[in-house]
Amino acid sequence: MRYAELLELAPGLREFTAQIPEDLDGQFQLKTHPAHTLIHQKDSPLERIGILLRGTFRVVNEFENGNVFMIEMNEAVSFIGEVTLLAEAAATSVTIETVTDCLVASLPVECFDAWLRQDIVLLRGISRHVAAKLYCSSYSRGERLFHSAKYVLLKYLVHQAEVQGIQAGRQVVLSKTRQQISEEVGLTVKTINRTLTQFVKDGILSIQRGKASFSAGQYHRAQRELRVYMSQSKNGAFT
Repeated sequence: MRYAELLELAPGLREFTAQIPEDLDGQFQLKTHPAHTLIHQKDSPLERIGILLRGTFRVVNEFENGNVFMIEMNEAVSFIGEVTLLAEAAATSVTIETVTDCLVASLPVECFDAWLRQDIVLLRGISRHVAAKLYCSSYSRGERLFHSAKYVLLKYLVHQAEVQGIQAGRQVVLSKTRQQISEEVGLTVKTINRTLTQFVKDGILSIQRGKASFSAGQYHRAQRELRVYMSQSKNGAFT
């Protein structure tokens, strides 16, 4: 498949570059990865660079003890393997899992690397894309180290409630499972269970069908608790 055809499938690619050297064009492979499958595994050899044209995937880090930490969620248009390539590493540092069906176009690493070296517009676009993700990561890095589990979890739950929408007179049941929360905030399921139990005792939230839920009143109380925490010392605790 040629690059011009990819632009028709995903016009957002034009933000990165509108063309590819003729000698490298026509080598794209198009593949649909079903939802909830692996695109690549951590520590696997990097053989192809992917371009996400449609869909959503998540980037996770797996550890030997079995814990999984979600680094980020990416939507089209995005790239797969570009960080490994720019770092000049041979193996991937993360696992990529599809959240929805994902349409991915890919090139052999050597071809994509040659394209980057010839197209400063593409190089700048991908560098900007990577930098934006690293900025978000570095901005919040250390939060789990220097804030209590209560603060980290409650901040996450309040944000999820905002995403789903808080309405007066309506109980909002968060869609995330406890395993998903664990992977996204970096706390163990045991810690999450214990902290949720304490939140229920304190009247900050409720549990419905095993999931955290907020009434409008509980949501506003949770917001107040977060403000109280942030007014205390950096390593303070809820009062």
